[in-house]
Amino acid sequence: MKRRLATIASVLVLALVGAACGGGDDEGGSGSGGSDLEKIPLSITFQGALSGPYSYLITPSFQGAQIRIDELNADESFPAEITLEQGDTQGDPANAPPVVEKASTNPDTVAIIGPGFSGESAASGDTYDEAGIPFVTPSATATSLGEEGWEYWYRGCGNDAGQGGLAGTYIAESLKPANLFVAHDKSDYGQPLAETVRDTADQGGVEQVGFEGVEAGADDYSSLISAIEAAGAEAFFFGGYDADFGKIVKQARDAGVDIPMMSGDGSLSSTFIDLAGAGADNVTLIAPTNIGGDFVDKYNTEVGGDASSVPIYAGEGYDVASMFGEGIKQAREDGLEDPEEIRTAIKEYLDSLVGGEGSFDGEAKTYAWDETHELSEEVETLFYLYEVNGGEINPLGTAAEALGS
Repeated sequence: MKRRLATIASVLVLALVGAACGGGDDEGGSGSGGSDLEKIPLSITFQGALSGPYSYLITPSFQGAQIRIDELNADESFPAEITLEQGDTQGDPANAPPVVEKASTNPDTVAIIGPGFSGESAASGDTYDEAGIPFVTPSATATSLGEEGWEYWYRGCGNDAGQGGLAGTYIAESLKPANLFVAHDKSDYGQPLAETVRDTADQGGVEQVGFEGVEAGADDYSSLISAIEAAGAEAFFFGGYDADFGKIVKQARDAGVDIPMMSGDGSLSSTFIDLAGAGADNVTLIAPTNIGGDFVDKYNTEVGGDASSVPIYAGEGYDVASMFGEGIKQAREDGLEDPEEIRTAIKEYLDSLVGGEGSFDGEAKTYAWDETHELSEEVETLFYLYEVNGGEINPLGTAAEALGS
């Protein structure tokens, strides 16, 4: 007992001396001793279309993530040195397996930013989930992803149930056509989105005069345009991506089809503007991301000449990297060094934002999830509407603002 009391007394004396010499928290530190922890090497993979025809939709979120990773690495108090690996799939599910294999077998991998698109998410999710690697998508919107039951998956944007529902409502209440023609690219993203728009607009009293799937990547959409003309459509919605929608709009305008046209986040890019040209006027776009928020100035400054003129999901990429950084910091402060244990700690941090227990205030939005790991904010606040005029994408505000609700 005497020896134990002597030991305790010695520890108390040393603690008091240390506190007296420490001078308080280090400036800019975490306040939890993070600055005293050694930086250990860790890896995060960004998975998505970093090249190819759809890269304009994904590159901004990668750039946003890289900005945040660079900030964390430069912070002396942050207890890790993160390598952001590039898992380029060109957005094709067929290219996902080697990216997933490399990321999931790298012993230093602690998290995945992505996958960027819905199809590759469906092809990748089982492996990441079984490996116990947290994966947060900044941009994949297919509603079905939230129904997979993946424990380690989280969505950092609104889904297509919300996107399609709000697009259909906007068509019915704001564009007010007598009828509507809907087409899609047959993808895991485009077809369900188009179906939701069709059904919602129909419920809003808009007659449906056509619903058609087209081949993605085609050069000639004259058959679709002829069908739109023959149906006497007064408005058109396309569920698919920018490279196809741009050609459809250009060819339709050249054929004299001058009706309101609309598409989703897959078409919110400079590629669409370049391909559609002057025909892009009278086009409305909807997306679960704000390309005109305060973060855009920081993004443009940091990325410079490589910054996208349409920084879709740049803020979400930055925010997902930030949340992973929070999980890593907490893990290291708890004395964890093994990447597998840090994966678990990151998931524990993300789970602290589930079910109303907490939230993370990011650059793009506030992140809090429901039990299925979908964002729990009011759906009308998660989506933004844009109108194209004179080659410029002009914001109409949130869906709540644009719909007057």
